[in-house]
Amino acid sequence: MKVKQWFAVNKNGITKVRKTKPALDWNELAFQIELVIPDELFRRPTISAKVEIKDVPNMAYEPELVINTKELIEQQTGVKVEMQIVHPNEE
Repeated sequence: MKVKQWFAVNKNGITKVRKTKPALDWNELAFQIELVIPDELFRRPTISAKVEIKDVPNMAYEPELVINTKELIEQQTGVKVEMQIVHPNEE
């Protein structure tokens, strides 16, 4: 992205911002700034995850393991994670 703007300033700071050169009061100065910003700064990353666990005996997991895994993922990524244990007969 590229932006060009005119700024009018006096001893107290910025008085005007315009796309075209502004009319000035006796105590103002005008200058043009061109700001070039990479488009990538405006793109937000897409985060997705898929966890698939197969062939696990029914009692091979414990709630403490789920809590520790959840906390570890949140600490490492900064993403809020919700996990639950769903028994086959509850689906």
